[in-house]
Amino acid sequence: MKANHNQIYKILYTALISIILLGINTSLLAQFSTDHRNLEEHMRYSRDKKFNTWSVAFGYGPLIMHNDLTSYAVIPDQHWNFGPMLKVSKQTHPAWAIDGQVLTSDFRSGNDAYYSMGNIFDYSINAITYINQWFTYPGPMRDHWNIYMKIGVGVTSYRTRVHFTQTDEVIHYRDIAPENEADGYIVLGYDPEDPYKEIARVNELVTPLTFGVQYRINRSFDLGFETSMRFSLEDKLDNILSGADNDRYWHSNINISYKIGKKNKRHSRWTHRGYGFNVFDKPKKDPLAEEVALLEEQLRQYEAQRTIKIDTVTIKHNAKRIYGSDNMVSIYFDSFESILDTKDQVTLATVALYMTKNHRSTVEIYGYNDSRDDPDENMKISQSRCQEVLSYFVDDLGLDANRFKLLPKGENDLLLPKNKQKSGGIEVINRRSDVVIFDP
Repeated sequence: MKANHNQIYKILYTALISIILLGINTSLLAQFSTDHRNLEEHMRYSRDKKFNTWSVAFGYGPLIMHNDLTSYAVIPDQHWNFGPMLKVSKQTHPAWAIDGQVLTSDFRSGNDAYYSMGNIFDYSINAITYINQWFTYPGPMRDHWNIYMKIGVGVTSYRTRVHFTQTDEVIHYRDIAPENEADGYIVLGYDPEDPYKEIARVNELVTPLTFGVQYRINRSFDLGFETSMRFSLEDKLDNILSGADNDRYWHSNINISYKIGKKNKRHSRWTHRGYGFNVFDKPKKDPLAEEVALLEEQLRQYEAQRTIKIDTVTIKHNAKRIYGSDNMVSIYFDSFESILDTKDQVTLATVALYMTKNHRSTVEIYGYNDSRDDPDENMKISQSRCQEVLSYFVDDLGLDANRFKLLPKGENDLLLPKNKQKSGGIEVINRRSDVVIFDP
């Protein structure tokens, strides 16, 4: 009956793990695609904001011993024992955490001649890193999946006996080494003279290496799966000292985690960090920013050589009055033209860089023409200039068209109206598109 239960457990466990891995694979593919994150403020990580950082988890799963008596394949076909797990976690950063964990289970391992069986209590402290926080767009995958690795140090406290496989009798030293008969039965944590009488447990250092995934259910609960290989620093868990390899055991569990804290706040491990920062919150080197800086310097040199100088102070003042924002750039055109030159493309690239780093910003594109032509023709020219600017943002720089609004004005609402134009050369100020940036 117990063998049948173990078989059912294995089938259910393997099926559930397969479903979890399928979800992870789908989320990973999405993570490396274009950043379409539409993040609300409560989802964004900032050192200045407070998030919940504590959680407690309870799990249940198999513990399988790997030692001198076993020769398992990748998935062991026998000696599955199940036990509970409890851990308390503290998030120090979206990418980093620590936890204290305790687990317990019976165990058995053996071959055709001998087997060892016993019980383990495992206590460990672990350092955790969330792998998806190392991605290009750091944060939970699809806002619901986390992948993590952890390494730690711990103590396993155990009892174990060695039995003959055929008879199930506990082995006495006289059975294999008559000269050691005085040592009694081959046991640890039991009385050598009475192999079923418990005495103080034996302690041994272990190093756990763990891989895990989490699924965010809601603000209070997460569902998780983790699997770990726990390496002992000695060769005593099976109480067979003739083997060449130190003992180790494989533990996996499915767990439910409760996030402690106010329910109007996110837990830190489910926040999204800004694009362009590493896991230590240091800005990454941005090749595009360096290229833009170089092009801006070339632009300044170009502007210094221009015959016609633009009164930027006056333009900024009027822009604030007309648009409600002075966060803007202006693109100037030759008469009847709507073609962007290299200088104009550099200017628009700086706006694109700003919009990439500020995902909620939007832009209004205004188009103008001087008043020397027919009003209808001026409107068509201003429409063409707006469309040219939009096309560069969307088609060449890959920004979302929904973030832009076109407002061609023709010869209306000019910054320098007819009565202020004292020379034909100054009309260049009215042959332009204003790209006005708005932040929420």
